[in-house]
Parts: sequence; structure tokens; C-alpha cells
Amino acid sequence: MFLAYQIVALMKVTQFVRLRLFQWALVATAIATASATAVAAVNLKLVSPVGGTALPFTVGQAFKKGEVPASSAVVADISTIQALVKNRWPDGTAKFAIVSGHVTLSANTVRTINLRAGIPTPAATPISLANLQATGVSASIWFSPFGTVSWAGTQWTSPALTLASGPEMSAWVFRKPIGTDPHLVAWLEVRAYKGGRVNVLPWIENGYLRVAGPTEKIGTATFILGGTQRFSQALTLLNHQRAVLASGTTLTHWYRGDPQITARHDTTHLMATKMVPNYRSITPATSPLFARLPASYIPLDQAGYPLRMGQPGYHPSIGLLPEWDVAYLTTGADPRAWRGIMINAYCAGRYGIHFRDETTQRPLAFSTYPDLVMGSGAGTLARGASSKNLYTPPATGTAPPIYGSTHHPSMGYMAYLLSGWNYFLEEMQLLATANFLKNNNFTRQFTLGIFETYAGANGPRGAAWAIRTLLQAATITPDADPLRAQFVNSVVANVNYYHGRYVAIPNNPLGLVQPYPHGDYVPGGVFDAPPWQDDFVTATFGYIKELEVSDPATQVKLSQFLAWKYRSVVGRLGGSVADIAIGYPNGALYTLFYSPTDKPDWTGGKGPWYANWAAVAQAMQLPAFAAAGAPLLSGHPIEATYYWGNLMPALSYAVDHGAPGAAAGWDRVTTASNFPIQAADYIDNPVWGVRPRTRQ
Repeated sequence: MFLAYQIVALMKVTQFVRLRLFQWALVATAIATASATAVAAVNLKLVSPVGGTALPFTVGQAFKKGEVPASSAVVADISTIQALVKNRWPDGTAKFAIVSGHVTLSANTVRTINLRAGIPTPAATPISLANLQATGVSASIWFSPFGTVSWAGTQWTSPALTLASGPEMSAWVFRKPIGTDPHLVAWLEVRAYKGGRVNVLPWIENGYLRVAGPTEKIGTATFILGGTQRFSQALTLLNHQRAVLASGTTLTHWYRGDPQITARHDTTHLMATKMVPNYRSITPATSPLFARLPASYIPLDQAGYPLRMGQPGYHPSIGLLPEWDVAYLTTGADPRAWRGIMINAYCAGRYGIHFRDETTQRPLAFSTYPDLVMGSGAGTLARGASSKNLYTPPATGTAPPIYGSTHHPSMGYMAYLLSGWNYFLEEMQLLATANFLKNNNFTRQFTLGIFETYAGANGPRGAAWAIRTLLQAATITPDADPLRAQFVNSVVANVNYYHGRYVAIPNNPLGLVQPYPHGDYVPGGVFDAPPWQDDFVTATFGYIKELEVSDPATQVKLSQFLAWKYRSVVGRLGGSVADIAIGYPNGALYTLFYSPTDKPDWTGGKGPWYANWAAVAQAMQLPAFAAAGAPLLSGHPIEATYYWGNLMPALSYAVDHGAPGAAAGWDRVTTASNFPIQAADYIDNPVWGVRPRTRQ
């Protein structure tokens, strides 16, 4: 009996030991997992020249697909942090969040905050409008002689929009009309922090969608915060412009003390999220690029924009991202590049593209205005016509600086990704809706927002940049914002349109989209066009695939379209085993033959077409083959700002997406005897220096 008892007891001990070992194994696994997660954490660097305790900060933060699961929260190695996820990847993982918190910093000493996926914690009480009111903050905007608006006390209880709600920071937008003018409105974006500090971004807007009589307004703009004048200067606000009321190195206004925190994102990680392209170069701190970046803000200034948007030739503002955005990525988040991004995004207010819907106080909804087209006077080139004769009211007075959608840069996208300020998000939304509004209602297919490459005064480059802007607006508009569906639906409509036109109905075997009739026909009836503009289209659709804003069915169509579209790049760079191609040294000519007739059938896809790129080479009397290492020829091969540079984003996406022959084409180009000179030029001119993620 005793022996049986001992056996039972021993069995219990053994079970207990096994249980403990199992529990210890679980703990060890958890520790290992946590360690792995810690290694994979996203690093965010913060620095302040003044330092202090419990300093408030807010940044935007992008995440790679799968990095923060839907069941997880974004946590950090400091407890005083909140991360509000605004956008998610299709699998539910976090895509973009606005991260706020409080941190203690020593003056001029960088502190690294590690962000990672973690266990969600019970929500703490958020900063409320009552808390904002309790700070005693007051704000006034004067635009003499038109009127004055103010906020104080209970006037803080009625925001136009709630942007964020959390225990570390909450944010709102406030607005009031200025005097009796039907167009002038004062706006504030306000961030209130735990502890009582408040950060304010104020601006004045002069433009509505359908309110009669838009014209210039001349006065003196003044901003007062907490009883102290923060800004005052003469301001001529032209129709459909908006101006942030700040100047110099002060870009927002703090109440109860500016913590002067500068954030430096992990730019390698930011590029790995695919929210931005992958750039090759490392730009040194001594680069002449910095002399091209604005360091001081002046409302409505030209900053980095061209004197006249739409002029031919290279300009650093043109690309998937403009030079100032790219500079942040290639310099490892240099603060001078950060400042250049913010200033240029503010200065986008100089263009007459801000057609706010007066009925919603938001950017317009495509579905509400199927036939409305932009009227005259806003400084916008190549406006379309309305088949229903519905136009926005004509503007009078001085026109804003020329805006040309064929050459327009991304304006506000990177600024929002880095800062999370809603002002920049709205800049992108207003830009995307202006591009919709300026096109012929029939050409854009009414509410769908189609951008064609051969009609509507777009051309391949105009369509490419308009779709890029639409894509970026769809990407950063929060999932909960009703406007997101319209931008996503328009991206989907464009994918469906291009798939239907070039894949569903077999089209030319070269992978070229129809360009506008430019009249530059070669004697004998041959149709030629600039392939570098076609490269912009290829790159933009590659970018669409990376950002995954559409549903799976559309992604399938997109992949099929790209499989056809990438032929236009691969075939010009030596092709693949299954393709007969042009010799790669001539892959970036200014123009190439598209068809042996000057009036090919694009709509039915019947052409006639050249059978392959070798046939193009024969027709143009170009070599159809080149040995490895041969130098790149026509197209300014040693300069990063010309046609070989224009090719790089399209080629990079073709490589990453596995287009047959793309990797071999990349190797041919990058091992050409004179390519190192071009590669070196990307250091100081990085805007076209995209490289495949899979070929580091």
C-alpha cells in the first residue's frame, strides 16, 4: 500500500516537473520571440536643442505589411506613448499610424525610441475638448480689412473635425468664416497634449467649389496665440489658394513652450514598407542638393517648385516623389531635408487647386459632381470641357501661378507620412480632386476619374502623375474616412480601364500605351513617340502594385496588365529568352517607333504593330544586339536626370515583380562600361535613382 502511494506520488511529481518544464519552455519561447521582435523594432530618433522632461511629440509612422498584426498594438520602450493606426494593409496589419507621446531628452542628445508590435492595453482616458479648454489657450486670426475670428473658452467645444483621440494627444480641426466674405475662411489644426501644451497649425483659405465670384483678396494676416502675436504680414491671397500663417523656421505654433523636437525616421525601414520607392544613393551632408532645398518658410513662396509648372525639360520636382522628399530618404533623414519637405508642402498652397466643397467643408466627392469641370481663372493649364456645360464659377483678378498636371509633383504625401498633420493629407486630397475636376467629364468617365494617356490634355506623363497622386491620396486617406472609398474606387477604375484596353483586348506586343497625337511623324507614315513618358506610366502602375490599395480581383488584373506593360521596358534592354529585342545600349532614346503607320488602330488593338523590339530596331536602323559591358548610348547615359534615369523606376519595379528578362536587363544596364558615371550622378540628383528591392 505504501509502495503504491509512493508510485502515485512520484507520478504526480513527474507530472509537476513536466508541467514546469513545459511552462519554462513557453516562457523561453516568449522571451526568444520578444527578443526577435525587439531586434525587428522600428527605430525612431528624437532630439531637442533645449531638452527637458515629459516633452510632447507626434510623428507619422509607416509599417511593413505583417509587421504589426491586426490583433496587436504598436508599443514602445517608453510607457508614455500612443499609436493610432489610421490605415491597414489588406491582411489587417498596420500600415500607417500617428504616434504621439512624451519623452525626456537631454539637450542635443539623440534618444532612440523602439516601436514594435505588442499586447493591446486598456484604453486610458483621452485628452478631451474640456482639457483643451482648461489650458486657457486662445487663438485669433485677423485678415484686415476683411475681419477677425477668435477661439477661447467654450468656443473650443465645436470642432469641424476630430482627427485623433488619445491619452497622450488629441487633435481637432476648427474653422470660422472671416467677416462677411463668402470665400475667406480661417482654419486651425490643434493638437492638445497631456500636461497642457498645445500645438497649432493655422491657415487662411480663399476658394470654394461653386460659390460665385472667386477673386484675389489683399490684406494683412495676423495670428495670435495665447495673447501673443506669432505671425503678421501683408498677404495677397489669390483665388483657390491657401496660406499657412507661419514664417521662417517656425512652422507651427506652441502654447506653453515649444519642445523643439526633431524626429529622424529610419529611412531604410521607411523604404522597406513600400510606401515610398527604394532609392539607391547615399547623399552626403556636404551635397549641393541642400542648397536647392528651402530652409525658411514664406507663405505662398515658389520654394522648390518651377517658375511655371509645365515647362519642358528636367525639373527636380518631377518623379514618383519630388527631390525634397527623396532627399530625406537618401540622406538618412537629414533635418534639412525634413524642413525642405514641410516648407514645400506648405508652399503648394500657392496653386489655385483648392476647390473645397462648401456643402461639406471637405474635398469634393466624385459621385456628387459627375459633370462638373473646373472653370477659368485658377491658373490651371489644359482644362477640359463639360458635356453638360457645368463649370465652377470663373475667377477674376490675378491668376495663381501656373499649375500643369502633366508636370505636377506629389505635394503633401511625404510630409504627412513623416508628421501626421492632417493639413498635408488634405493637400493631397485637394490635389487629387483638382486633377479630376480639370478633366473633361466624358473623358474621365464622369465619376470614375479615369486618366487617359491620349486624351484630355494628359498625355502619358500627365496620366501617370495624376494616377500617382490619386494612388497616394488613396493610400494615406484613413480607412475610416468616407473619402477613402472614392479614391480607392478611382484607382480600381483606372486599373480596370487599362486592363480592358490593353489586355482583355489584345493590343500591341511592345507593351506601349497610346500617347497623344503629337504630330511628330517620321516620313513614310511611321508613328513615333517618347518612350520615357511611357516609362512614367509603367512605374506608376508598378507603384500601385506595391501599395495594395485595391481588392484581390483588381490586383490580379493589375498583375496581368503589368505583365504586358513591362514588355516596354524589358524589350528595350535586351529582352528575355522568349523575346526578340532591341540592343540595350539604345534603350533610352528620346523617341522610338511605335507603329509602321501613322494611324494605328489602338482602340481595337489591331495596329498594325511591329512584331517585336528587334523589328523596331531594324526599322530605325539600330543594332538588335549588344555584348555585355557595352556602353549605354543615346539618351544622356551618364546623367541621372535624363532618359536613362526616367527608365530606372519602371525597370526596378519590373525586376521586383519578376517580369521575364527584367533582372537580366538590370544587369546589362548596371554593368555597362559607362554606367558608374550615371550611378555617381544619383548621389546629388537622387530623384530617379530607384533600384530594385531584390537587387541590393
